[in-house]
Order: sequence, then structure tokens, then C-alpha cells
Amino acid sequence: MTHTVLIRKYVDMNLDSGTGGEEMVELNKNQKKAVETIDKNVSVNAGAGSGKTKVLVERYLYILENGKIDEGKEVDSIVAITFTKKASQEMKERIRDELRNKFSLDKKWRRIYRDLERGNISTIHSFCSKILRENPVEANIDPQFKVLEDYKS
Repeated sequence: MTHTVLIRKYVDMNLDSGTGGEEMVELNKNQKKAVETIDKNVSVNAGAGSGKTKVLVERYLYILENGKIDEGKEVDSIVAITFTKKASQEMKERIRDELRNKFSLDKKWRRIYRDLERGNISTIHSFCSKILRENPVEANIDPQFKVLEDYKS
């Protein structure tokens, strides 16, 4: 399975230049580069309100539309990692909204919409926990482990 990681430190694209803001219609140069660079992993680092979530949603959709992904495996082939549950939920909601807007274009968008339920859009903690739970023997850990909250660790 081929994974395209949306947030990872290989290419660092600073999004804080330009107008920014989640409500913007047009992407600035750095944001557009982050969306359209699908041949390598990208780290999106920027301040609050600079458009990170918009860029990641656009990137996810761009990969679905332009990536070299086997039909039926689109959602399984993309990993989107955020640092907060709020950001991952926001991404999922926005991707769902955008996919609904594409229903009339092609039947594949309805299938991808349904497949999104099993999509890898999560926090870094959730993503790593999933990998460890799927490979407890290799990781030499109890598969029933719990992730400690900051105040407990």
C-alpha cells in the first residue's frame, strides 16, 4: 500500500506569507505549492488562522483527483496527520463537504465519500496507536495499551 503523508517533515512549506485565513478563496504561492506537491511528503507549518486546514483539505482532494492511486484504494492510500482532535475532525468535515459537491461530476466521488469513514485522518497519537495495535507482537507491547493524557504522564 502506498501512503502519501500530508504532514511530515520532509518539505517544510511556511504558509504564513500572503493573506491567509481559513475563509480565503485563493491560495497563495506557498499554499498552492503545498497542495500540488504530491510526489513527496510535505510538512505544513504555520500559525493560527493562516489556512493550514484549508491547504490540507485541498491537498487531500488534489491527491484524490491527480494522484497515481489504484481505483478503490484512494482513501486507504492517503494519511493525513494533525496534532489536535479538533483539526482532524475539521479536516474530515471539510473533505466530506467538498466530496458532496463533486457527486454530480462522477460516481467515484460517492464511493470515495463512503470510503472516507475508514480514512486515515487523525492525530499523531491516534495514528501511532493504530499502528501499534495492528502490530503488538512486533512492537513488543500489550495491544490493550492506553495513551496517557499529558496530566497523567
